[in-house]
Amino acid sequence: MLFFFLQSLVLSHRFAYTLKKAADEAKQGLRVKTEFLSTMSHEIRTPLNVVIGMAHLLLRSTPRKDQEKNLNVLLFSANNLLSIVNDILDYNKIEAGKINFEMVPMDIASVALHITGGLSSKAVEKNIALNTEIDERITRKIIGDPTRTSQVIYNLVQNAIKFTEQGSVLLSVQVEKITDEHITLTIRIADTGIGIEQEKQQLIFDRFTQADSSTSRSYGGTGLGLAITKRILELQHVELNLQSEPGKGSVFYFTQTFSLSNEPVNTEEDLHKNVEPEMQLHDVPILVVEDNPFNIMVAQSLLERSGAIVEVANNGEEALEKMQPGKYRLVLMDLNMPIMDGFEATRRLRARGFTLPVIALTASLPAEVEKDVQSAGLTDIVVKPFNPDELFRVLLKHLKP
Repeated sequence: MLFFFLQSLVLSHRFAYTLKKAADEAKQGLRVKTEFLSTMSHEIRTPLNVVIGMAHLLLRSTPRKDQEKNLNVLLFSANNLLSIVNDILDYNKIEAGKINFEMVPMDIASVALHITGGLSSKAVEKNIALNTEIDERITRKIIGDPTRTSQVIYNLVQNAIKFTEQGSVLLSVQVEKITDEHITLTIRIADTGIGIEQEKQQLIFDRFTQADSSTSRSYGGTGLGLAITKRILELQHVELNLQSEPGKGSVFYFTQTFSLSNEPVNTEEDLHKNVEPEMQLHDVPILVVEDNPFNIMVAQSLLERSGAIVEVANNGEEALEKMQPGKYRLVLMDLNMPIMDGFEATRRLRARGFTLPVIALTASLPAEVEKDVQSAGLTDIVVKPFNPDELFRVLLKHLKP
C-alpha cells in the first residue's frame, strides 16, 4: 500500500510538473508572438507614416484633378495596408485578453457619417449607392468607446461594399428603446451583394476564414475583420447577427444599450463641416524631437503650413540642450530614439520644472506604452501613421491661449 501510495505521489508530481511546464511554454510562446507582432507593427507603421503623411501634404497643395485621383488611390491603399496590420495586431491583443474599452461621450451619428464619408470613394468606384439613416430621436451623445464602435461599424460597412457588385449598401442607426438615462440602438448594415449560404454563415466568423476559398482571391482580405468585430461585441456582451440569402444580399446587425450623456449631438451643419487646419498654429513655436528624417519632413511641413514656427532635435539629449523657459509652447516627442529616448528626455524635462505639453509621437499602440507615457510625464499620444486632422486636434486641445 505504501509503495502504491508513493508511486501515485511521484506520478502526480510528474503530471503537475509536465502540465506547469506546458502552460509556461504556452505563455512564453504567446509572449514571443505578441512581442514579434508588436515589433513588426512598429516597423511597418514607421514608413507608412511617411507615405500617408506625404499623400495628405500633396492633396493639400491643390493638385490637378488627375493627380488628386492618383493621390487618393495611394492614400486609400496605404490606409488599407494599415488596417491589415491593425487587424492582425488587434486579434492578437484579443487572444491575449489585453483589450480595454473607454467610456466617454460619443456622437453615434457623427461616427456613422464619418465612416460612410470615408468609404464613399470606394462605393463610387464600384458604382454602388452608400446611404446612411440616423434615427432623429438620437438627440444626446451616448457613453461608449468611440474607437471600438467605429472599428466595428467600419469593418461591417467596408465588408458590405467589398462584397456588393451592384445595388446599394445602407448603414442605419435606429432607436429601439429610450429612457432618461439609457438608449438601446440597433445598428444595421444591409447590402445587395453576393450573400452567404445558410450552412456557411457561421464559418465566416472564424478567424482567417471566408465563406469560400475563391472569395479571398476575388475580393482580398485577411479573413480577420468579422472575427474581430464579433469578438469586440462579445466582450461587451453584445451579439452580432446575420441574415443573408445567396444572390440577394446580407444584413449584419447588433443591438446595444448605452448610457446617455448630457451633451447634445452635433448639428447636421457641424457634421458636414470640414475645418482646414491652415494657420491654426500661427506663430506657435514647436519643438519636434524625431530621429527619422522623413518623419521630420512630414511633421515639419504640416506644422509650418499651419503657421507654426518649428525647430527640430534629433534625439532626447539634443532636445534638452535646446530647451529654455518660454522658448516653445509645445513639444512633439518621438519615443524611440538613439542616445536618449523620449521617455527619459521627458522625465528630465519635468524634473527641471518644464510644464509645457509634451505629446508622444509613436508607432506603438497606445495600450502598449500608456503606463510608461504617464509615468514619464508625457501629456498625450499621437499614433503613427497619423491623420493630419487628428494631429491638429490633439495639438489644439493642449495649447493654452
